[in-house]
Amino acid sequence: MRPSSFVVFALAVAAAGAQAQDARRGRQVYETQCLSCHYERVHERAPERSSVHSLEELRKEVALRAGLTGRPFTQEDLDDITAYLDQSHYRFTK
Repeated sequence: MRPSSFVVFALAVAAAGAQAQDARRGRQVYETQCLSCHYERVHERAPERSSVHSLEELRKEVALRAGLTGRPFTQEDLDDITAYLDQSHYRFTK
């Protein structure tokens, strides 16, 4: 990679990481893409029955489940779905 290409790449990565997660958009994506396979109450399991106990585990679970669908989710989709689920059900971030 040429130095100028590296700078452009680094700036693109930094800009992508700086984007805020959009829980409202995450809800829209979740409702149109995820509810066809399961209902939302699945996120209301008792903590001892859930595999999600942290924000990082929620991110991993969202990515895993999205990958199983075969649908073309973007990283932004996954981040926004995670933000929505955290805000609406899990509440790891206050």
